[in-house]
Amino acid sequence: MIISVVNRSKTLTDEQVQCAIRAINRQIAEDFEPYWSFGAKLRLEGAVGSALDKQTLQEMRGDAILYLWDKADVTDALGYHEANYRGIPYGFIFTTLCKKLKENWTVTLSHEALELIGDAQGNLLVQGPHPENPHQEVFHWFEMCDAVQAQSYRIDGVEVANFVLPLYFTVAEQEGGRNDFLGTITAGQGLRSFGVSPGGYVGYYDPRTRRHDTYASPDDKKAQQRIKIKGAKKVGRGYLRKRGQATVVKEDEHLRVLGENALALSADPIRHVVVLMLENRSFDHLLGDATRIYPELNGIPQHGPRYSNVATKSGKRYEQAPVAATRISIDVSHEHTDTLKQLGGDGTPPMGGFIDSYLSVSGVSETDADQIAQVMAYFPLGDTPADDSLPALHALARNFLVCDNWFSSMPGPTWPNRFFVHSGTCLGHVLMPSRQHPENLHVYNQDTLYNRLDDAGKKWRIYHDGFPQSIVLTQLLPKAITSHYASMEDFFEDAGGPAEEFPDYTFIEPRYFSPNENDQHPPADIAPGDQLIAQVYNALRGNDELWRSTLLVVTYDEHGGFFDHVPPPATIAPDDNTDEYSFARLGVRVPTILVSPWVERGVCKTPFDHTSLLRYACDKWGMPPLGLRAAPKAGVFQAKNFASELTKLSAPRIDTPDKITGRGAPKARGVQIESPTEGSREALLFYIASLPADSIDMSTRAARKVGTKASTALAGTVLRKLSDTQLRMLAEQRFEQLVVAKK
Repeated sequence: MIISVVNRSKTLTDEQVQCAIRAINRQIAEDFEPYWSFGAKLRLEGAVGSALDKQTLQEMRGDAILYLWDKADVTDALGYHEANYRGIPYGFIFTTLCKKLKENWTVTLSHEALELIGDAQGNLLVQGPHPENPHQEVFHWFEMCDAVQAQSYRIDGVEVANFVLPLYFTVAEQEGGRNDFLGTITAGQGLRSFGVSPGGYVGYYDPRTRRHDTYASPDDKKAQQRIKIKGAKKVGRGYLRKRGQATVVKEDEHLRVLGENALALSADPIRHVVVLMLENRSFDHLLGDATRIYPELNGIPQHGPRYSNVATKSGKRYEQAPVAATRISIDVSHEHTDTLKQLGGDGTPPMGGFIDSYLSVSGVSETDADQIAQVMAYFPLGDTPADDSLPALHALARNFLVCDNWFSSMPGPTWPNRFFVHSGTCLGHVLMPSRQHPENLHVYNQDTLYNRLDDAGKKWRIYHDGFPQSIVLTQLLPKAITSHYASMEDFFEDAGGPAEEFPDYTFIEPRYFSPNENDQHPPADIAPGDQLIAQVYNALRGNDELWRSTLLVVTYDEHGGFFDHVPPPATIAPDDNTDEYSFARLGVRVPTILVSPWVERGVCKTPFDHTSLLRYACDKWGMPPLGLRAAPKAGVFQAKNFASELTKLSAPRIDTPDKITGRGAPKARGVQIESPTEGSREALLFYIASLPADSIDMSTRAARKVGTKASTALAGTVLRKLSDTQLRMLAEQRFEQLVVAKK
């Protein structure tokens, strides 16, 4: 291999350069090549023309090229050629930069020459331990000098760079061996494999984060200063690896080397995941009008006819219209059978059964056209953000990534869909319990995401404002008396604290009951929920350190009976529990926005459902999958992963809103209207009221009692006779026992 050296410096003579070349050639032949079994020769070339053309490299008469330059003013002088994938290495030695680094230019020339040899002869990554976590595997760059770059020696009076030996790239240490040519003793020990000497640093690629990083000892001021100086000048391989595309082709190969599990671990810069799941709204209903700002979004047409449904008996057509009310008097139907009716079939057009489904609800009549119209109604975006009908949610849509193909996990109500987001299955049950149907209270003892997080040593917390629905899961009920459950006041306090103390995974449950209900579940007012969205965003955005490492997912459990025009796609059952339903089809589309400084503004059209959250978290932290949808089958995952949306930016955005404002709640007029105790509300109250009276011993007894035939029969006998008020009071009493036990 021949490396052409071109002297374009105004301060160095060709004679000085040739003296250095002679010494470096001797270093390569007598010191380097005997250890590495490959080498090269440097030779001095003449400059061509008055300016450099990096695209043609006219001066390169050998196999690689090095330029001697004075000021670091060559645009993107990045260690090797822009056409690196064609294997044409090049490099720069800047004399002014050498002075800033307090390094002789001959040392830099030696350093660059040895690393060009390594690039050309062995352009690869070497599997080894993470510099800060030896139990994690990463890929180290095949660098010859970076780990020992503060060390040098002399040949014929010329100072040259120290370099590492082959043993350096092996995990096991060899007694009597050394890892660098000089064998310099550092703190009583020689340089260890994949280690660094004082003043040195190493570059590595982490396939789990798909990021290139540089490591130096945190208290090594000299090394940190060198990294800062070179980074500011946009020179060196490290700069290219973090910002360029030189290694994109190789990245999947590196993941495969680590094994199939590691391939699934490709992740992102996110360290904290926060999921805020609200209640019972469809995509078209809340975000369909975002076609106003994103024409490519699959929402409500801005021109031409809008989607509609026809009432079968009257033949009246109801079109989508921007007349959604903040609250409606009678909840829209959305149980499993209702949702199947809404999806169409048996003579009903696809997505054509929403109006007929609502007309089957007691107290609903076509004589009240405004009420019926709410099924098809939507909340419009304004001509300006100030005119948006849902200021907080629409602000997120305007500034972050809207998922216009995110579906609920099954056609049906709250409980099954929330079980999917926590565990990937509802164990085949599609109905919720009530006082009249206690037989629908089942044992949900499946593993949850939180069990996986515990096993992986990850911090998690579920924040709530009242009764958390997640404790219906047997695995989570004992956790209710631990610090894993906390109030929303705790959330705002935690979000204002140190980022490293904030949970890795956070799930937020809104307040499901009056007063101050903010879950957006009809007929409750939607405004408090919009305020909750703003409060959560503002808390995260207000902590800059936390914000730069956080993904907030704002989503909804299910559609709540409101119209959406997109037919849910086919899917697979999460397990073998298919007696009540096949689970071969997803539920109706729900509003979902990925909020982070690491996501681009716009629309993500990939089809997701709630199990995509599980897929993302399990892949991210190397945890076993939950449910068949998030597990690979013949190498294919049913649940898609949105991690790739978090790796498109090379740096976090700085243009995200500092603060957003939620919709103002209307002024109270008279007695506040409470939401009826029915549906998911009654189911949760019924469950909590069914808990054993000796709740302080929850962790050992409740899981065995709640949901068994004996307990549900007893609950059905006793609780069926209770009024709404009595049921609420009993549930509060049982839950208070949990709170006392926790304290």
